[in-house]
Amino acid sequence: MKKYQVAATLLALCPAAVMGQSSRSIAVWNAGEPSYFSINATDSLKYESDETLAVYSGGVRESFDTRNIDSVTVVSPAVTNTNSRSDDELAAEFSSLTFSSTAYKKVGNGNPLMGHKFGADPFAMVDGDRVYIYMTDDHLYKDNGEVIKEGYGDTRRISIISSEDLVNWSDHGAQPVAGSGAPASWANNSWAPCAAHKTIDGKEKYFLYFADNGSGIGVLTADTPYGPWKLPKSGMKQLISRSTPNCGDVTWLFDPAVLVDDDGKAYLYFGGGVPDGKDSDPGTARCVQLGDDMISIVGTPQKINPPYLFEDSGINKVGGKYLYSYCSNWTGNSNPGVAKIAYMTSDSPLGPFRYVGAIFDNPGDAGWAGGGGNNHHAMFEFQGKYYMTYHTRALKSAMRKDWPDIADGAELRSACLSEMKVDTVKGTVTKLNASQTSITGVAQIRNFNPYANVPGATMAWERDITTSYDNVGNKFSKKMSCPAHAKAGSWMCLSNVDFKNGAVGLTLKAKGKGVIKFCNGTSKYNKAFALVEVQDDGNYKTYTVPVSNMPIGVSKKLYILFSGDISLESWSFF
Repeated sequence: MKKYQVAATLLALCPAAVMGQSSRSIAVWNAGEPSYFSINATDSLKYESDETLAVYSGGVRESFDTRNIDSVTVVSPAVTNTNSRSDDELAAEFSSLTFSSTAYKKVGNGNPLMGHKFGADPFAMVDGDRVYIYMTDDHLYKDNGEVIKEGYGDTRRISIISSEDLVNWSDHGAQPVAGSGAPASWANNSWAPCAAHKTIDGKEKYFLYFADNGSGIGVLTADTPYGPWKLPKSGMKQLISRSTPNCGDVTWLFDPAVLVDDDGKAYLYFGGGVPDGKDSDPGTARCVQLGDDMISIVGTPQKINPPYLFEDSGINKVGGKYLYSYCSNWTGNSNPGVAKIAYMTSDSPLGPFRYVGAIFDNPGDAGWAGGGGNNHHAMFEFQGKYYMTYHTRALKSAMRKDWPDIADGAELRSACLSEMKVDTVKGTVTKLNASQTSITGVAQIRNFNPYANVPGATMAWERDITTSYDNVGNKFSKKMSCPAHAKAGSWMCLSNVDFKNGAVGLTLKAKGKGVIKFCNGTSKYNKAFALVEVQDDGNYKTYTVPVSNMPIGVSKKLYILFSGDISLESWSFF
């Protein structure tokens, strides 16, 4: 673009009109890609040299080589502002609030994956560019408010989260699975879930397998990886039960794991427990081929003989070999060691399997993990790397100083993540010691996209945020996440949010009463990128506001602050 063309373009912008409206913006088209800027009365466009056009927006300077500029245009129509009060009036709602910069999951740490709730026995399923983690819904209070001091008898939900980058996670809610009013109304409990997906009759279907305490394996199905879940067919109950051949003597019919092989055939692995006098060879693990429909079995379940088995089936295919992994028992002289993850290999999905050794110590051996307990894991490949998800008591330990209701025996575990070293040619796994795992977690594998429709309950860190599953009228099937519920002083934070094109506006869906502030910290001195006034009418409503002070590039920490009782369903910058 020549000098006179730039000048003509800037004149065409009608600066007097643009500069006087905070809700207007410009787009600089550079090599076919737009960069957006909010323009207000204090900002400016400057032609600084023959080759440099500078845009000053929100106190930030961005320069462009005029030789590469295609055009400079006004984004029109103007961003609609749904706020009824000025930004100064909305910002004043935060002046009397104190936002704690601390959280039970420390900002910057990747483990545990969630800081706002618990989740145990994690299983990972990769679907496209997202990984989904399915967990036993460990929780502190029953629905009637009674404190759960120990045990799993009240566990009838499965919790699901997902991520594209392994640091920012979307919460899909603790979803009803077992008990009255749930899809599996015949089941007493839902423990240790796993999930799989498969194309059947040209349509991708999703399957959720779970344990009805230790008495059998159930299965539900859905059209999305996050539900809602339903019975595969009317009247169907357990997929695996005491009456299943070769399963009557299995101590615990639980802890399922599923592998869909390269040829489309699928296999189910389950079982656990230690019969008296059989510590070294319990004989309580089983595997069986699933039917093409994924809700039936083919033939008789076969026995696997992992030495010193306790529980926790895992299955992976690496380098043409099948890796069966499990948690060892508490026998003091056990070969793998007490409550460690060990594995076996086979050339066939149904065995025979050959014992290799331990690959993961009990997380309780790590100082940050909050003490020992059972060990439960799942290995998975995602974006070219291998990871292990497992649970610790780190969040429980951090919360105990503020929550006297948390008893010693309360099973409140949290999913964590560590990277694994796997030889994809030989099909072997390098041991990951508990001392090598870290509360800092894994590296974020991609920047977060703020221009997508972001589910409200998406966060890396938070303070005083809660979530709840809502499937009223089966509308949840169209949502990716449950809402994030906040109160005055609550906040959420996301990691490495990429505003590569800047932003001119923000749209979100929320209900409640108060103000939502998007900024880069919890201090009152952090300038707001956007202030959204949420008006109380009892229903979710869409709000749109202009954006200012937004730096172009990656925001290492994007905070969302709340001044009142608000439920945030979704948001997106544009």
